[in-house]
Amino acid sequence: MTDALFCLDIHKDTVAAVVVDGSPKITRVTGCGSADTISRSFEDAIEEVKEQAGFSGGACLVTFGAEFFSFRNVSLPFADRNKIAQALPFELVDHSPVDINSLLIDFIVAKTGGEKTDIVAAMISREELATYLSLLNAAGINPRSIGISGLASALLIAEGPAENFLLIDIGTRWASLFIVRNRQIALVRSLGILPEVAGRTVIDGVFVQNVKQTVHGSQLLDTEDADFKVYLTGSESLMQSASAVLSPALDGVAIVVFRPSAQPLTKIDPEIQSLYQPELMDRILAHVVKDGKKGGGFNFRKDDFRKKKSMREYRNLFLKFALPLSLLIVSAIAYTAYTYSTLSAEQERLRQQITEVFQETLPEVTRIVNPVQQLQVKNNEIKATYRPGGAGGAGNTVVELLAELSARIPAKYAVKVVRLVADMDTIRLKAVTGDFNTVDNVQKDLAESPYFSEVAISSANQSTQGDEVNFELKLELAGK
Repeated sequence: MTDALFCLDIHKDTVAAVVVDGSPKITRVTGCGSADTISRSFEDAIEEVKEQAGFSGGACLVTFGAEFFSFRNVSLPFADRNKIAQALPFELVDHSPVDINSLLIDFIVAKTGGEKTDIVAAMISREELATYLSLLNAAGINPRSIGISGLASALLIAEGPAENFLLIDIGTRWASLFIVRNRQIALVRSLGILPEVAGRTVIDGVFVQNVKQTVHGSQLLDTEDADFKVYLTGSESLMQSASAVLSPALDGVAIVVFRPSAQPLTKIDPEIQSLYQPELMDRILAHVVKDGKKGGGFNFRKDDFRKKKSMREYRNLFLKFALPLSLLIVSAIAYTAYTYSTLSAEQERLRQQITEVFQETLPEVTRIVNPVQQLQVKNNEIKATYRPGGAGGAGNTVVELLAELSARIPAKYAVKVVRLVADMDTIRLKAVTGDFNTVDNVQKDLAESPYFSEVAISSANQSTQGDEVNFELKLELAGK
């Protein structure tokens, strides 16, 4: 990250943004802004945030709160991401209260190995996402990625000593839960905070019970493990209230406050220090820090919602790749000319070989116009000659009937055909096998063929030695 980057975090009650002037060594916040969407429209809130942060255009990232999504944990018997993407909608269709095609789905891998891959799938309404993107584009914001708010904070914690933990990102009207196991996101849930409790320094018992049920119900974490911790981020007042009640509810686990803005290599310019609100802006700041790193996050800028480049971006790309593209075009033209010359010579050689084969096969034909077509005509004449009953027969050649008989009498049946007689309507097949059951099986298999309208056993007799069964079938041909 070497250029200024505008990063926007969208929730159903607030929007917040930071402008980051990044470098490989440090992440520096040069602007920020926030606005609520309860007392004003989303469009007005975006314009206010842009003005506060000093954004006029450029690269940007967006995250949406977990409350916009629904989540499911799925296990699949393969690890290939393309196969997972293809199979996931079919796995989720029975668990979706709405048409699965109306949802945009993305996933992260929680665990691989053994005979299955554990998946965390997230779904958002295509219509709702399209509406927000339309409003953002109208405001000059064209994000290159769309993630889930708060998830980057969990990934940052996982880079430290903690391997298994619970992160609760607390807002004023919602909270996002992230369970991390073996440094991988293993579960994501969004919990509501009752409006009458929102903004107060109290976490109600219903919320605590929901957290407890989520942790214990997932069976992903051992709350009695001495190394297990619960990390909190978000609203300062609600975190203080939550710390007092969550630890007893979760078997006395340690509660730790996590602030992405307080991490090493992160700096906030002094002139905006008083405007920076960690409870609103730390989430998106963590997403900036993780941007471009292999972190296993979601990105809903995909499929129909993939970012479309602007004319300026296309012009820059053209100037950057004009010379290599020109060389590539020249090389392609030269290669095409060479290939055409080679293929033309090969085509002429094959044409001569076809003519030679035709002359050897039909030496009596002296006028050769189209050897392939002329051979096909001759082949059709030969087929008609060997049709049961002649050209007016049932319509199947002897070769076709023999192929059908061979296919319908499998090799596992010990059947030896002694004689086969065919006329225009009937085939009589005389054969030898080991027992009467095989005779019945052959008759049933042949009766299923569309080539025959009726298959009957004319006779079936035990041989004088008693080790074979001689039988004869009568097969009525079905017309084409």
